[in-house]
Formats: sequence, C-alpha cells, structure tokens
Amino acid sequence: MRFIADNMLGKLSKWLRFLGYDTLYPKTLDDKELVKLSRSEDRILLTRDKELVKMKNLNVLYIKSEKLDEQLKQIINEFDLKMGSDIFTRCPECNYILTEVDKSLLNGKVPEGVLERQDMFWLCEKCSRYYWQGSHYIEINSKLEKLFK
Repeated sequence: MRFIADNMLGKLSKWLRFLGYDTLYPKTLDDKELVKLSRSEDRILLTRDKELVKMKNLNVLYIKSEKLDEQLKQIINEFDLKMGSDIFTRCPECNYILTEVDKSLLNGKVPEGVLERQDMFWLCEKCSRYYWQGSHYIEINSKLEKLFK
C-alpha cells in the first residue's frame, strides 16, 4: 500500500514512514499535480481538502481530524494497517529505504556517546541521515504500539 499526502499532512506522512509505508509528501505540488502523481503511481491520496475528495477516478481518503493520533487511528482502521516487519525501514524525512551500516564506519559521523551506546545503525543514502534505536526510537515505538492496541 502506497500513499501520497497533501501539504497539510506532513506529520502524518512521517509517521506512516515510521510504519514502513511508502508515503510521498511533495510539499510544492498544487492539487492538479498531486492528483496526477497519485494516479500515475497508483497511490492513495490522503487529504484534508474536501474538494479533492470529490474528484472522480481517484483513490482518496479524507482525513477528518487535525490531531495526529486521530489521523493515524483513522488510517489504521480504514486500511487495516499492521505494525509489521517493515517498521523503521524508511527515512522519515525523505521516504527512501534505510540501509544498515557497520558501526566501525561511523566514527565522526554520529555523536561519540551514541556510537559507544548503540550497536546498530542505518543510513538514508538519499539525504545522508543516520538513525539508531535511541530514546526517540523508543518513544515512537511506544506510541505506535498504543495506537495498534
């Protein structure tokens, strides 16, 4: 399942990426371009724009709430999403697939304390961000587990 989120749903797109779902968030596209991309890539358009929901031949979901937790619950229920093995496999910033990186290659690339405390690291080769399972990961994972209960 692949998504595309309009420019009102940046946080939601990031959280769908945490779950491992391929989610585009093209901030600069107008509605016409957004619809065209949704159709051409067979993506479900997530929007808070009631006018977009009225379009024909478009796989679209109107996101009812402005609150992130409620948005996530709506999508989880609507599409019967699962918290599976793809969790934390995408870059939350750019949607690219993360690659595991050998710890020995990271000297000077991540904070020294993190390098001492962590054993597993991932890299987004597109935007050059590094990730590890620190406190932020634990908080995100905890929130996701609550949402899926």
